[in-house]
Amino acid sequence: MSSVSWRPRPRVVDAAVIGCGIVGLSTAFQLQRRGLSCLLIDPRGPAGDASHGNAGAVSVGNLMPASDPAMAWPALRGLRDPLAPFKLDAGAWPHYAAWLWRFLRAGQPPRIAAIVDATHALNHAARAAWLDLAGAIGALDLISPTGYLHVYSQDASFERAAIARTQMQRHGVAFDVLDGAQLRELEPGLAPFARHGVLQRDSLFVQEPGEFCRRLFNWLCARGTDTLIASARVIEREGEGYRVGTSGGDVHADQVVVAAGAWSGELLRSFGLRLPVAAARGYHAMYPRQEGVVRRPTLWAERYMVVSPMRSGVRVTGFKEMTAPGRPARPGLIRGLAPQARQLFPALAGEPVSDWAGLRPCTPDSLPILDRVEGERIFIATGHGHLGLTQGPISGELTARSMMGEGSPVPLAPYRLARFGGAARA
Repeated sequence: MSSVSWRPRPRVVDAAVIGCGIVGLSTAFQLQRRGLSCLLIDPRGPAGDASHGNAGAVSVGNLMPASDPAMAWPALRGLRDPLAPFKLDAGAWPHYAAWLWRFLRAGQPPRIAAIVDATHALNHAARAAWLDLAGAIGALDLISPTGYLHVYSQDASFERAAIARTQMQRHGVAFDVLDGAQLRELEPGLAPFARHGVLQRDSLFVQEPGEFCRRLFNWLCARGTDTLIASARVIEREGEGYRVGTSGGDVHADQVVVAAGAWSGELLRSFGLRLPVAAARGYHAMYPRQEGVVRRPTLWAERYMVVSPMRSGVRVTGFKEMTAPGRPARPGLIRGLAPQARQLFPALAGEPVSDWAGLRPCTPDSLPILDRVEGERIFIATGHGHLGLTQGPISGELTARSMMGEGSPVPLAPYRLARFGGAARA
């Protein structure tokens, strides 16, 4: 007697969205608004990586690319300093060596102005997109209009950042320059060595980024979005649409969005693409919840360390470690940096109760990739680097508009994959 093994019926949807970070979730939200059926695919569920562990700042005034020489060269010179903000994972060198060369080239002065303009175009639209999304899902209680504070302990670093202030002024970004006394009026808990400050007034604070993503995920599920907690392994053409092969079975979709962060590139190699996206690991440590220490996300510029008053505790984020997916994290980095938060805010009490590490997808020019694979109905939304939280909702809207053939309120040419030329071909 023969037997036939039972297999679940393949799922069929209008759009498969690979990635449950803020970019993928925002894209699904916009597609659902437009009446499309969606399936979210992610091995860790909502906010399983950088969308959970960031500092919570919707930093509309952060316009300078990471390759700006005023930031990049001091970071490279400080590689041997255990508290320096930039790290290289030596074992992952083949993964990011070519990327690092393109990164340094992107910092040439003739290129920076165009990068700043393109960054501002997204950031300028980000605040309204965030408030619209939070209002729609009933999560405005997680958003605070605190602004984003940068503080400087050295005159020299404040002066080097003058170009960033000039660019904010040129683009009409609202900000205040503060002296030491004004800083402590704004943030009474700051240490006296904080000499200069810049407050980006229109920046928002997401008090729990991971919780926001989970609320958005649940909101989508309650309104018909399907989910698959599995790893996407391959995308293949199938008839008029696509088969997405996952560790949890096959998905069949008319369109596919690849918003898988640092893992996006592997999914597109079969289409002849090599995304110039490197994995940069960020870290955070959590102190116990306590009132009166810090009121808003506050960046210590010289350490590139942000102290944020999350609902669940005081979060200290730091480091950008060039690495590769699958490489082990080095939690000792953040454990060594975390005590520095008490130097900046002396009232901070207790010891860190947890730490975290996650990967950011970074392009050489610090601009995301928002594009369509040529000749396909496959859309790319990745490469946001340290501005993923800021630009997530607006990137989701722009991606959905492209999929639906709608006009874009932001010109998309600066975010096309073609800007990398042959470097983007496998």
